[in-house]
Amino acid sequence: MTDSSTYSFFPGGQPAPEFTLTAVKSGRRVSHSDCQGTVLGLLFHGRDNYQAAVDINTAVRPVYPSATEVTLASVLDLTIVPRLLQRAVKPMLEQAYNQAANQMPQGYDPADYVFLLPDWDGTLHKAFRVKNADKVAALVVLDGAGMVVGSYQGPDPGEAALKLIQQAIG
Repeated sequence: MTDSSTYSFFPGGQPAPEFTLTAVKSGRRVSHSDCQGTVLGLLFHGRDNYQAAVDINTAVRPVYPSATEVTLASVLDLTIVPRLLQRAVKPMLEQAYNQAANQMPQGYDPADYVFLLPDWDGTLHKAFRVKNADKVAALVVLDGAGMVVGSYQGPDPGEAALKLIQQAIG
């Protein structure tokens, strides 16, 4: 990617770092090993650029509607929140989950489709070398074997996500 506003920050073709995060509200674990057999899109973003998650879902879900085929998860860098205040932030995260869940089409279980993953200590951001995701959302796609297909950070995240997911599925 030659445009200075877009780039791949984590190379494809290698195993994803080991990780486990717990989704807000549903309590579901999302980890390297739990997602075997499923393509996993990890979208790193902040509150001010959540539209990237909407763009990705709008591009991907009409083509890949099944959560068992493609899981999309938002990873939120919450390192700015002191440990003592994490309990106070959780209701705000649950409210964000509820808003997303209310937008789900009838017949879809939000617990299968809405994954807000708080990265309280920044471990996952560091493992995938994500920087400035609060300004420009960043995406990493893993195939069903846990290999990184590719990464992307820049404009048009929906189009980039769809291309990486298609690559992962083959």
